Amino acid sequence: MKQITIEDFIQKIETEFPDMPQGQLTPTTNFRDSMDWDSVNALMFVVLVNIEYDVTLMADEFINANTIQDVFNVVKGKVKEKEAAIEKGEEKPDLTDEESRAAFGALKKEVAKKVL
Repeated sequence: MKQITIEDFIQKIETEFPDMPQGQLTPTTNFRDSMDWDSVNALMFVVLVNIEYDVTLMADEFINANTIQDVFNVVKGKVKEKEAAIEKGEEKPDLTDEESRAAFGALKKEVAKKVL
């Protein structure tokens, strides 16, 4: 089972969102107050979760989350559910970690081209 920690989750957010205050995010941080939150950043956050954890964060789950811990709890629960399904043979993993990171990097470049 893939070990997921809140510290690793926060580090990924700070790495992918340079507007976030580096080293200042905590589990109780309201992420919408920590940066200029817009639809592009929301999409990038959902994609980050999908690529890094191989799960899909639904709009209502994202909207209902207020803190980093809220989002982390949803992601961690989805990862556990997916791993259980894979162990039972009900589902297969989508991409390797390396493929996921490459896809996310490519997406970031494309979004940056369209936004800038």
